[in-house]
Amino acid sequence: MLDNTEETLETMTPPPLEDLSGLDAEALRQRVRDYVAANSTSYSGVALIAGIAESTFTAWLGNKYKGNNARIEEQVRIWLKSESALGKKRLVMPADVKFAMTRSAQKFMAVLEHAQGVPDIGVITAGAGVGKTTVFEHYKATRPNVWILTAEPSIASPYAMLEYLREVLGIPETAPHRTSRAITTKLINSQGLIIIDEAQHLAIKCIDQLRSIYDRANIGVVFAGNLEVWSRIDGGGRKAEFAQLFSRVGMRVTVNRPSDKDIEIMLDAVAVYADDQRKMLKFIATKPGALRAMVKTLRIARMLAIGAEEELSKAHIASAWTRLSGGEAGVV
Repeated sequence: MLDNTEETLETMTPPPLEDLSGLDAEALRQRVRDYVAANSTSYSGVALIAGIAESTFTAWLGNKYKGNNARIEEQVRIWLKSESALGKKRLVMPADVKFAMTRSAQKFMAVLEHAQGVPDIGVITAGAGVGKTTVFEHYKATRPNVWILTAEPSIASPYAMLEYLREVLGIPETAPHRTSRAITTKLINSQGLIIIDEAQHLAIKCIDQLRSIYDRANIGVVFAGNLEVWSRIDGGGRKAEFAQLFSRVGMRVTVNRPSDKDIEIMLDAVAVYADDQRKMLKFIATKPGALRAMVKTLRIARMLAIGAEEELSKAHIASAWTRLSGGEAGVV
């Protein structure tokens, strides 16, 4: 393995923060206005990132703040310095590949299309980094009435899950006992699809609540996550107790790791053609994190190459992998 840790850390050092100490209040205000205009953002967004109350920020920007202006100006300077450094970093940060139609992606798409078209309940179980979430985002962007709910450990009750789903669907807040009804009313006749990503975090009662919405609204539902998802659907073999869920599953697919063909397709998508570079990246794709780890390594490698004003090489990829893996051996 090429050990370029010191070179990697030096190249990845953030650019120095801009010295804004000489700017007076009006100059700072103008810098803020210029930033908002150039980045198509909002003043409320700037206030949030800068850690300043929106009303205070608005008053300061209009030179009408009656409080401690020096404190606000210092917070604005800190934000501008940080944004300047991050902006320089973004200029050399190659964009991620958003979507590539790998064989695994085709399998996931088939489940999504079946669930939405029938409608039906589908189950996708996948290992980390094989690209399921990217497929979900692509599907949502190219189909009408698709909603993605990413589960998390805090969703421990059906009510918490319903509140999260209400927000995802854009339904105004309502009385707790009416939330399920409001969701069903929104979804009936929508020919829509609800994708539950990271569904292994849902309690069985939450999954059953979604099954109930599926029954009443006649829409597609796909549960996706790691292998634990399926055990929650079929009850770990106790199918008699979970028949209402298990019997409604129309299509299921499992992809534990990306295939060699998946890796080849992704390497073509990220425009890596040199044999030595492809060999190294293929190895990385077999490690935990799979395609996600491979693409992230490539992103950092391209940053290193840009920073050194060099063409991408095997050495840059090795340095990037050293940084991400903590010096794991095996890349040659």
